[in-house]
Amino acid sequence: MWVDINVHLELMNAPSESVNQAATAAAVKFIATGTDPDQWDWLAGRTSNVAFGLHPRYAVQTSDWVSLLEGYLRKNPRCAMGEIGLDFRPQMPNRELQKKVFERQLALAKELDRPVIIHAVKAHSEVISALKRVGLSRFVIHAFSGSKNIAADYLAMGGYLSASCVLMRTPRPKALQVFRAMPRNRLLFETDAPDLPLAGMDQSSPEFLPIIGQSLALDFEISLSALEHLSYANARTLFDHDFVQ
Repeated sequence: MWVDINVHLELMNAPSESVNQAATAAAVKFIATGTDPDQWDWLAGRTSNVAFGLHPRYAVQTSDWVSLLEGYLRKNPRCAMGEIGLDFRPQMPNRELQKKVFERQLALAKELDRPVIIHAVKAHSEVISALKRVGLSRFVIHAFSGSKNIAADYLAMGGYLSASCVLMRTPRPKALQVFRAMPRNRLLFETDAPDLPLAGMDQSSPEFLPIIGQSLALDFEISLSALEHLSYANARTLFDHDFVQ
């Protein structure tokens, strides 16, 4: 069984029921991740594996989002926190505001002992610093595309790195070498659906995760069945959840 650790269910063209059915047919379980308070309400109860978090794009929230987020996490004791993080591209909210929001969520995740799905774009050093200040080690960096040194910092803290179809692009990205060399017990997989579609497709979907796995199994010189086992076993370890149920 494959486990897709990051799907934005609310952005999919198909109804959530169709996405669930397609993923089940492809032997894929997935985590539907949260982004903002309105979406948390929509997401609750839509699928069996969920995560709630305030994405850096929505760091400008003026509502009492902390109390709302804590409420969703406490009502769903099996769920993770995510997708949260830092994104320092020009179109994103103020950096200092993002850092404040991110660190507040990391502290809440540590308090509740929840694994965290982290978005890091042009902000790896600040993400690493925040993780160290809070002392949080249960996390995965989604769609990792950074350097060997950045990967080493995350792995040294106990983190996981998630592989996506970005690694299948031509020319092959440098991050592929990071994934080839990293400890296999820290490897996770995702589609980031509907973003990061496979070549020739309009959008991604969790049912396509085995296709990504097929390509990466060749790159990693490992059998497809062994890679599928790692996808499940590593996700079960980080998220402390049996996705078969």
